[in-house]
Amino acid sequence: MNSRRLQHFLAVFEHRGFGRAAEELHVTKPALSKSIQLLEEELNVVLFERTASGVVPTLYADTLALYAKAVEAEMRNASREIARLSGAMKGEVKVGITPSVAAYLMPRTFLKLQDERPGITFNIVEGIMDHHMLGLRQGDLDFVIGGWVPGVYPDLATEVVQRDDVRVFAGAKHPLAGKKKVALPSLLEYAWVLPPPTQFWLQLFEKTFVSHGLQPPIPNAVTNSPSFIKATLLDNKYLSALPARSLNNEVQFGEIVALPVAEVAITIDITVSYRKRDEHLTACNMFIAALKTACQTSPALAHAAS
Repeated sequence: MNSRRLQHFLAVFEHRGFGRAAEELHVTKPALSKSIQLLEEELNVVLFERTASGVVPTLYADTLALYAKAVEAEMRNASREIARLSGAMKGEVKVGITPSVAAYLMPRTFLKLQDERPGITFNIVEGIMDHHMLGLRQGDLDFVIGGWVPGVYPDLATEVVQRDDVRVFAGAKHPLAGKKKVALPSLLEYAWVLPPPTQFWLQLFEKTFVSHGLQPPIPNAVTNSPSFIKATLLDNKYLSALPARSLNNEVQFGEIVALPVAEVAITIDITVSYRKRDEHLTACNMFIAALKTACQTSPALAHAAS
């Protein structure tokens, strides 16, 4: 199967049309259409249904896309490894990160690798773990950093690189700020803004309330945007529960405080995940080494208010 035709196929698949795909590939629309036609003849299936508004991938196209993306990822790996052997490390590294590591861990990793290998270009995508892990398995991403339980997918390797604590946060002028001890029932007297329930640690947080005979907080807003949560906390009316490192700078600057709630004692693992078949690659080893160094040099967690 012609690798260039696979590249053409993926462009049409992603853009859902020939016009934008042709522009991205710098080829004419008729040439791209002919390439897809040859691929369809080779596979003896219809990959796209043509419509007035664009194209719709068929079931065959959805299946081919899974493998084509994996081939594309392997070609990136091959390119990086060949560049290393020729003495000029370069290429693109695609990393999926969660909001909890976006502000402190990934920037440190990026800066270290840029100092050592300035030829590497980073494509960093922030989002939730479920989407990232799917992208990693499909070849859209090379690494995923965040909270993930090792051993979920047999084709992926997952290493623990750091630990974090889930804490309850409030603005520095919130009525509960400055108290030496905050009882769990007191938290239910205030409004909440929380991350999506797909966060596995949030389930542990809710179980803390249930185990004490209390109903978990019902949030006024649910969001995966750390900026939105920070802004609402600074209004001093809302509470939130988050991995502590995601708000470490705000706590150290005194803008936001971690409340001393003894019952909330949740420690989570920060992990890096990658495809097992990439373990031997130099680029993979370099990235993980830089990530672990970034973990060692990252600031200690700010203490809860007391």
